[in-house]
Amino acid sequence: MKIRVKLRGTLPHKFPEYDHQQGLDIDIADEASVQDLLNHLQLTDSDKCAIAIDGRIAKAEQKLKGLTSVNIFQIAHGG
Repeated sequence: MKIRVKLRGTLPHKFPEYDHQQGLDIDIADEASVQDLLNHLQLTDSDKCAIAIDGRIAKAEQKLKGLTSVNIFQIAHGG
């Protein structure tokens, strides 16, 4: 299935082909979860991401649906 992913923060720097207007179109297995998508993108816990699917915060085990819009935000931290 196809998933459109938009990356926020400095995450787009990890993907030279990233288009800030369109995002990334990812082909991923049917019944894939948010965690499967993060693994596919090689984003790890050290990347500190929050994921929103169609405007709602998602958990790692949530299943993706075709033609879903996924936003991956880099969590800001510091002091």
